Amino acid sequence: MRVAVISLSAGTSGKLALIAQSLGKGLESAGHRVDFFDPKVDPMPIASYDYIIVGSESEGLWGRLPKVVPEYLRRCHGLSGKRSFAFVRKSGLRPARALSRLMRLVEAEGMRLTWSEILSSAEEAALAGREAPVERA
Repeated sequence: MRVAVISLSAGTSGKLALIAQSLGKGLESAGHRVDFFDPKVDPMPIASYDYIIVGSESEGLWGRLPKVVPEYLRRCHGLSGKRSFAFVRKSGLRPARALSRLMRLVEAEGMRLTWSEILSSAEEAALAGREAPVERA
């Protein structure tokens, strides 16, 4: 299956990008084709993808998401009805709150959320990629 991975970072540390890359490697090891999308570039039409993965991280200690997350998702086309997976990088004091906010944003765009996760390391992300419910049951 074709999978789109969108990582929307609050900063420039690169930790979220590393987790997204590891998640993609896990998906590729399960036999899926993975493409990565950068929020700094205009949104690509992702209507042709079978599964969409959206990842972010807290902007502060209290689980706020970066402003780029809702802005980018609003500009993307073809999200309605797509199966999706939302994840956040474990950071700050309330990663569960950040994940909850991300899940609401994903669902507000019309995507069907099939899985969500708080990921803290590249190894954990690779495992999550191999176990992600990308295929329809």
